[in-house]
Amino acid sequence: MTEEHALPPKLQIPPQPPFVPPPRGARGGWGMVALAAAAGIVAAVAAMFLLPLLFGANPVDVLSNKGAERVQEVRTVEERVVKAGQEAVVEVAAKVLPSVVNIEVQYGILGKGIGSGFIYRPDGYIITNNHVVENASSIKASLRDGSVHDAKVVGTDPETDLAVIKIDESDLPPVTLGTSSDLVPGELAVAVGSPEGFEGSVTSGIISALNRNIYVPDAAPLLDVIQTDAAINPGNSGGPLCNSVGEVIGINTAIYSQSGGYDGLGFAIAIDNAKPVIEQLIEKGSAVHPWLGFNGSTLDPETAKSYDLPVEKGALVRKVISGTPAEKAGLQAGDIIVAIDGNPVDSMDQVMLEIRKRKVGDSVTVTYYRGKEKRETTAVLEEKPARAF
Repeated sequence: MTEEHALPPKLQIPPQPPFVPPPRGARGGWGMVALAAAAGIVAAVAAMFLLPLLFGANPVDVLSNKGAERVQEVRTVEERVVKAGQEAVVEVAAKVLPSVVNIEVQYGILGKGIGSGFIYRPDGYIITNNHVVENASSIKASLRDGSVHDAKVVGTDPETDLAVIKIDESDLPPVTLGTSSDLVPGELAVAVGSPEGFEGSVTSGIISALNRNIYVPDAAPLLDVIQTDAAINPGNSGGPLCNSVGEVIGINTAIYSQSGGYDGLGFAIAIDNAKPVIEQLIEKGSAVHPWLGFNGSTLDPETAKSYDLPVEKGALVRKVISGTPAEKAGLQAGDIIVAIDGNPVDSMDQVMLEIRKRKVGDSVTVTYYRGKEKRETTAVLEEKPARAF
């Protein structure tokens, strides 16, 4: 309840207020007017000097119109964004959004899927994830201008979960590629894509960690990926992860989640690892990866102590595949690999990363232990068979 006041029923405001001028012959009338005028002038001059001081301005500058641009009160989007410290994210979004693509996939009679991608070249080449377009019967790519295009698969690589698709368009705005080799934990990360089908969504966070290795059921492990807490959800797959200047430094590919949605653990393929694969896919439609040809696991200190092994860390060879470079080099089950070309390795993942840095046909020196004896051998890398996870 509020208290209400009723107006008098006959209240009227006259068009002009009543005004009674002073009588002409009143004693001291003009003197009083002169004093009032003088007081008004003094008050005005004082206000001209005192009011600027109250707001931190120099009265002389204000009177001379100096610094006018400094004291103008302008409320713009730019001013608001800068004040909030969000200018980097806004600039990244403005730069990258025109190059981000929404991907809709039909999987035969199984249903539909959604994903993201980004324009790699002006002539219609688009990058996304292999798992977005794998087994697709049809693909449609929606651009930022609202146009929808039929897309075809140029090449896929299950090993790195990368794919290239193409639409018949030209003069498209490609992204600017950055580098992932100099990233540091804590720096800004901006993810752009179509989470749950909401096209053109922008989320921001930081680079949480680098050189992560994650394992996906029924797929090759994703090695040396970027971890971020920028919100990534189903549908973000294949979209770009950007740095603070709008350069693409990763390709969003996976999340770790207890709920199936965003839990703050997103992963992106490092762009430095992706670029050579992308070029192979565009040129040949597939990517070639070198391998040694053995199955192994990471040796840990507890296991080493239990079996009285000569080292506490390394890659333990469990099975050598017949006819592979590993067999030709004389490696056997039970050997412990500790270095590749002199670079120490303390896990199976590191052995795989070292091999991935090389090309088919390269010779590598493998340092390993057999029993208590330290040995070396040379292996010539061969092409890894498809689906040899």
